Amino acid sequence: MGKRGRKPMKSDSNTRLEKSRESARQCRHRKKLRYEYLEELVGDREKAIIQLQQELERIRTICQYLDQNGVNNEEIRQELIQWSDDPDVTNLMK
Repeated sequence: MGKRGRKPMKSDSNTRLEKSRESARQCRHRKKLRYEYLEELVGDREKAIIQLQQELERIRTICQYLDQNGVNNEEIRQELIQWSDDPDVTNLMK
C-alpha cells in the first residue's frame, strides 16, 4: 500500500536563506510604502488646515472692519445668516 499526501520537499539551506531575504525585502518595501502614504496624508491635512486658517483670518478682518465702521447693513446680516445655516460650515464648527 502506498503512502498518501505530499512528500515534503527537501530544501537546502540556501533556498531557505534566499526566501528569508526576499521576505525581508518585501517587508521593508511595504514599510516604505506605508510611510510614504502617511507623509502624503499628513501633507494634505496640513494644506487643508492652512486654507482654513487663511479663511478664518479673512473673516476676522471683515468682522473687524464691520465693527470699526459700525456697518449694520441688512444684506450683510442676511449673508451671515445664510452662511451660518450652511451644513459645511456647521460641520466645521463641531
